[in-house]
Amino acid sequence: MNLNHSRIFAYFELAIASILVGSSVVVGKITTMQMPVFLSQTISLSVALLLLIPILLLKSGGPILVGRKDLFVLLLQAFLGMFMFRVLMLYGLRTAHAAEAGIVTSLTPAIVAFLSVIFLKELLTIRLKIGILCSLLGILSMQVPGWLLPSSEIQPQGLYIGLLLLLGAVSGEAMLTILRKMTTSNVSSLLGTTYVTLFSFLMFLPFSFAEALTYDFGQLSLEDIGLLLYYGIFVTAIAYILWFRGVSKVSAATAAVYTSCIPVSTLLLSYAVLHEPFSWTHVAGGAFVFLGIWQVSRSTKDDGVQRSNSLF
Repeated sequence: MNLNHSRIFAYFELAIASILVGSSVVVGKITTMQMPVFLSQTISLSVALLLLIPILLLKSGGPILVGRKDLFVLLLQAFLGMFMFRVLMLYGLRTAHAAEAGIVTSLTPAIVAFLSVIFLKELLTIRLKIGILCSLLGILSMQVPGWLLPSSEIQPQGLYIGLLLLLGAVSGEAMLTILRKMTTSNVSSLLGTTYVTLFSFLMFLPFSFAEALTYDFGQLSLEDIGLLLYYGIFVTAIAYILWFRGVSKVSAATAAVYTSCIPVSTLLLSYAVLHEPFSWTHVAGGAFVFLGIWQVSRSTKDDGVQRSNSLF
C-alpha cells in the first residue's frame, strides 16, 4: 500500500473513531441516568475485553508482552484517556445537557494541537493551522449563538461543576492521542487497545463492587443491556482500535482536526435520539468542520508537519 492510500485510510479511521466517541456522549447521558457510573463502565469494559482478548490471541503473530516504557505509557493512557475521561464525562453528564457536553468536547482540536507542540515538539504547518482554525470556526458557529441568546432560566450551580468535569474529561481524551504517539511501533493498535482496556477495567473494578451491592439488576431493561453492549463493542473496542491505527500514521495535530467530528456526531445523535431542536447554525458549523478536515486531507506530505525528537 503506498503512502497516499495509507494516509487516506488513516483519515477514514480517525473520522469513524471520532463519530463513535461522539455517540458515547449521548449514550452516556442515557446510561448514567439508569446505572451507577463505575458499575456500567466495568460491565461495558468486560464486554470489550471478551471481544478483544480472543481476537488478539488469534491474530497475534508475535509476543503480547510490551517493554517497560510502553507499559508505563499504556498505563497512563488507560488512566487519563479512558478511566478519568469516562468518570469525569459521565458524572459531568448528570448535571450538564448533551448539547453542553458537545460545546466542551469542541475544545478537543485546540487542546490536542497545543499539547502536540509541548510534548511532541510538532511544528504546525500553514495547512494544519488553517485546518484547525476552520474546525474551531465551525464549532464556534454552532455554539456561540446559543451562548448569546438571553435565557430566563436560572442555571443551577451543579451545571458549572458538570461543565468543569467535562473539561477535565476532554483534557484526558486529548492526552490519549499524545501518549499514543509516545508508544513504540511494536505496540499494534489491537495490542494497545487491549492493554488500555484491561488496565481501565482493573481501575473501575474495585469501585464497581460497592455499587453492585446496592444496585437492583432486576430493573435492567433490554435497552439498557443494548447500550452497554454498544458502549463495550463500538465505543471501546472498535473506536479505540481505529483511533490508535489512525494516530500511528499521522501527526497528533492532524488527528486533532478529526476530533472536531466528535461534537458534530453528538449534535446529529441529539437530533435523532434525544429529539433536540434543529438549527441551521449547526449546518454551517458542520460545513466549517468538514472544510477543515478537507484542508488537512489535501496534504501531500506524510503528516503535514515537521517534528523534532519527542520528550520520551
